[in-house]
Amino acid sequence: MFYVALMFIGITMLLWVTSRDYQQALEEAERQNMSLARSLDEHATRTFVSVEQAMQNIIENLEGLGGVDKADEYLTYLLLRDKVKLAPQVRGIIAIDSRGHIQSHGLEYPTRRVDLSDRAYYGFHQQFPDLRPQIQLPVVSRTDGKWLIPVTRRINRPDNSFGGILLAGVEPNYFLEFYDSLKLPPSMRIQLLRSDGVVILNYPFDEVHIGQSVRARDPLLFEQRRLMRTSVYRQNDPATGKNELTAFHASQGELPLIVTVSIDQSAVLHKFRDNLLARAIITVTLLLVVTVLFYLLLRQLRRIEQIEGRLHLTQFTVDESPDAVLWSDRFGNIRYANRTASRIAHYSREDMLGLRFADLFPNIGEAQWHEFWGKLKQDRQLVQMTHQRDRFGQLLPVEVTLAHIEFNDEAYTCATVRDITERQNTERELRRHRDHLQDLVLERTAEIRTVLDASPLAIMLSVKNTIRLVNPAFEKLFGFSSGAIIGQPMSLIHADQTEFQEAEQQMLQKVQQGDVYRGEMALFRRDLSEFWAMLYAKALDPDDADKGVICVIEDVTAQRIAAQALRQSERLKRTIIDTTADGFILLDASGRIVEINQSFSRLLGYRREDVVGHPPHVLWGEQAARVFPADLVARIGAGNHIEEVILRASTGESLPFLVNSAAINDEHQQLEYAFAFLTHIGRLKEFERNLVEAKEAAESANVAKSAFLANMSHELRTPMHAILSFSEMGLSKTGRTEPTNLARYFERINSSGNRLLILLNDLLDMSRLEANRMQYDKSLYCLQQTVQTAVNEINPLMLGKRLDLEADEHTAPLFAVYDKTRLMQVIVNLLSNAIKFSPVGSSIVIDYLPHATLDNGQPAIGVSVRDHGPGIPVDELELIFDKFIQSSRMRTTGGTGLGLAISRQIMGDHGGKVFATNHSDGGAVFTLLLPVERSTPT
Repeated sequence: MFYVALMFIGITMLLWVTSRDYQQALEEAERQNMSLARSLDEHATRTFVSVEQAMQNIIENLEGLGGVDKADEYLTYLLLRDKVKLAPQVRGIIAIDSRGHIQSHGLEYPTRRVDLSDRAYYGFHQQFPDLRPQIQLPVVSRTDGKWLIPVTRRINRPDNSFGGILLAGVEPNYFLEFYDSLKLPPSMRIQLLRSDGVVILNYPFDEVHIGQSVRARDPLLFEQRRLMRTSVYRQNDPATGKNELTAFHASQGELPLIVTVSIDQSAVLHKFRDNLLARAIITVTLLLVVTVLFYLLLRQLRRIEQIEGRLHLTQFTVDESPDAVLWSDRFGNIRYANRTASRIAHYSREDMLGLRFADLFPNIGEAQWHEFWGKLKQDRQLVQMTHQRDRFGQLLPVEVTLAHIEFNDEAYTCATVRDITERQNTERELRRHRDHLQDLVLERTAEIRTVLDASPLAIMLSVKNTIRLVNPAFEKLFGFSSGAIIGQPMSLIHADQTEFQEAEQQMLQKVQQGDVYRGEMALFRRDLSEFWAMLYAKALDPDDADKGVICVIEDVTAQRIAAQALRQSERLKRTIIDTTADGFILLDASGRIVEINQSFSRLLGYRREDVVGHPPHVLWGEQAARVFPADLVARIGAGNHIEEVILRASTGESLPFLVNSAAINDEHQQLEYAFAFLTHIGRLKEFERNLVEAKEAAESANVAKSAFLANMSHELRTPMHAILSFSEMGLSKTGRTEPTNLARYFERINSSGNRLLILLNDLLDMSRLEANRMQYDKSLYCLQQTVQTAVNEINPLMLGKRLDLEADEHTAPLFAVYDKTRLMQVIVNLLSNAIKFSPVGSSIVIDYLPHATLDNGQPAIGVSVRDHGPGIPVDELELIFDKFIQSSRMRTTGGTGLGLAISRQIMGDHGGKVFATNHSDGGAVFTLLLPVERSTPT
C-alpha cells in the first residue's frame, strides 16, 4: 500500500507540476514578449519623436523663407548637415521643392537634382494640407541605394499653398543594431508596423516583407487586436509551419506604431520539456531509492536559496538605483523609498514612509493625483515634469515616470524620479546659442545686401559658371532684371566665346591661388550692344572655387577710347625716355608707379609688370622718401630735388644713384604726377671708396709703424741695457769679486743676448715672409717625431716651472709633407706660449688629430697644445694672430707679438692653418693642421 500510495502521489504530483510549469512557461514567455514589445515601442516612439523634433526647426526656417523653392541651397545644406550630426538615427535629411526635385541634402553639396515626384508621399503632401509628420513606406534611397524609413512633413508657403517637403531618412540599421544589442534568442522575430498594418521594419531584416500589409491577411482580426492595444496570441507561421507565440502592442502616440514580437513556441517549451524529463526520472528514482528523497529535498532547498538570492539581488538593485524610486498607494501614501530617494529628499527612510506623495511634489495636488491614478489604470505609465521639495524646502526640477503595479491584490504607483537640472540648463543654453546664431546670420545677410545695393559697380556672384546673384548696378549696366539673368550661364554676357573660354581658364587659375583676377574684355548688354569692361574676380573660398566667385564689372569703354588717343603721344614720349641711359620712374597722384623705362629695368632689375601699380616704398622702403620727398610739390619753381641715395635692386644688391626728381601739377595746382631720373654713380663711388681706403690704409700703416717702433724700442732697449749694465759691472769688478758673481753676470748677459737674438730673428722672419723670400725645404716627415724634437728643445723651460707633459702616445704615426725646421719653429712657439701662461705645477696636454678637415674640405692631420692658464677672451681669438698684437691677458709677459703672426704665415705657406680656442674646463687650446693625401701612409 505504501508503494502504491507513493506511486500515486508521485504520478499525481508529476502531472500537476507538469501542467503548472507548462502554463507558467507560456505565461512567462507572454510577459517577456509583451514587456519587450512595450520597450521596443517606447524606443521606436522616442526615435521618431526625436526625428520630428530635429525636423521642426528646419521646417520653421523653410516656412519663414517662403518654402523650399526660395531657400538658399548652401545655407539649407549647412542647417541639414548640423541636424544630421545631432540625430544618430537619421541617415540624412533632404528638402524637396514643390516640383518634386531635391533642393538640398544634408550629406552632400552641391546637391544632385534627383526627381522624387513619383514617390507616393509627394502626391499625398501635394494634395492634402495635413501638417503632421508622416511615416512612409520604407524605400531604397536614390542617392545612396540603401534602405531607409522616410519621415515626411509638408511645408507651406505664407499663403498656405504647397511649398515643398522635408524628408528625414531614418536609418533601419539604427533599430537593427539596437535589437542586436538586446541579445535576443535566435528564434525571436520582431516587426515594426504602421497603424495600417504595413511593415516598416523587421528583425531579422528581410527586405522581401518590407512594405507588405499584415492587415490584409485578416482585416477584422487585425482591427480587434489594434483596438485592444495589447494582446498575446498563438498562431501558425505559414512560411515556416511552426507555432509561434506573438505579443501585439499598439502605441497611442502622435505617430501610432505597432510592435509585434514573435518567438517559436517550441523554443519557449524547450526548457519545460527538459524539466519534464527530469521530473519523470526523479519520480522513478523516488520509487526506487528512499535516500533520493533526501537528495531531492536538499536540491529543492538549494533552488529556494537561489530564488531568494535573486529576490535579494533585485531588492538591492532597486535600493541602490541611481534614480529615486517611490511606491505609493492609491491614497498617495508613500509605502517604499530607496536610498537615492531618501538622500535627495534629505529624509530618513523611516521618515519617508510617513509622508504623502504631495509632500514631496507640491505641484501634484490631491485632484491631480486622482487624475494620474485614473490615467495609469488605462495607460500603465505616465511621464510628468515637476519639482521635488526636500526636507529644507528647496525645489529640484525632476522628471517623474509613474507606473501602475498590482501586487497581492493591491494596486500601487511606482514613481521613478530623475534629476533634470543639467538637462534643462543644457536645453536653455542650446536655445540661446541657436537664437544668437540666427540673429547673426540675419544681420550679416542684411549687411551684405546693403553693400551690394549701394555699390556703383556691377557685382555678380557665379557658381560653376552660372549667375546666382546680381546687384542693381549690374541690372542697370546690362539691362537684365535679376529674375531674367539669375540661373543663366556667364557666357550669355560675353561677346566673344573664344575669348571667354581663355579668360575663364586664367580666372580659375588666379582665384584658386587666392589672388584677384583682373582682365579687360568685350561684353554684351541685353540689347546686344557691345562695350568694353574691366572684370575683377575673387573666389569666396580659394580652396573650393565651386562655392562661388564674386565678379566686379566696370565699364571702361570711354577710358579705352581715350587710351587709344593717348597711345600716339605716349609712344613718342616712350621713345625718348627709353633711349636715355638714366633710369626713369613716374608716379601718379596716389603715389603709385605708373611707368618705368628700359634703363630702370636694366639698372635695378625690376620688370615693368612687377612694379607698375605699386608705391615706391614696396621696392625701397624708407629710401623711397628720399627719391620722392614729401615737400616735392612745394619745390615747383625752385628747382628739382637732387640727392644721392642708395637703392635696393631686385637681386637684393644696394646700388648708389644720383636722383633728379620733380612734380607735375594739374590746372588746379594739385599733384598729378611725380617723376625721377636715376643716374647710376657706382663707378664714381668706387673711385671715391678706393681713395678713402688708400688714405685709411696709409693712416693705419703709419699708426702700426709708430706702435711697432715704440714697442720694439722698448723690447730692444731692455736686453741691450742688461747686456751693457752687467758687462760694465763685470769689467769694474774684475779681479775684485768672487767667480760666482762673475758667472751670474755672464749668465744675465747671455740670457739678454739670447732674448735680443730671438727678437731680431722674429723681425727677420717677418720681413722675409712679407717679401715672400722665405725658403722652405719640404719633405715627408712624421709629425710625432717633429713634436718630440720640439718638446726636447723646450724641456728646460718646463722643468723650470715644474710642468708635466701629457702627450698622446696611442695615435698611429702621422705623415705629411712640410719643412721640418719651420714646423718645429711653430710648435716651439706654441709650447713656449703654453709654458709662459701655465700656472706653476700644472700640465700641458698634447693631442694628435689623425682625421681632420681644412676649410676647403681637404683632409688633414694635426696636433693641439692645451695649457691650464687663464684662456683667451672670445673677441681676441683671431686678433692675437695679427702682427704686434697680444691678448689683453698676456701683456705682462713681454714680447713683440710676432710669434703667432709668423706661425700663421708659415702654416698658410704650407697650405694648412693654425687657430686658437678655449677649453670647456679652462685654458687655451692652439691647434695646427697640415694637408695630406689620403693615400699618404699613416
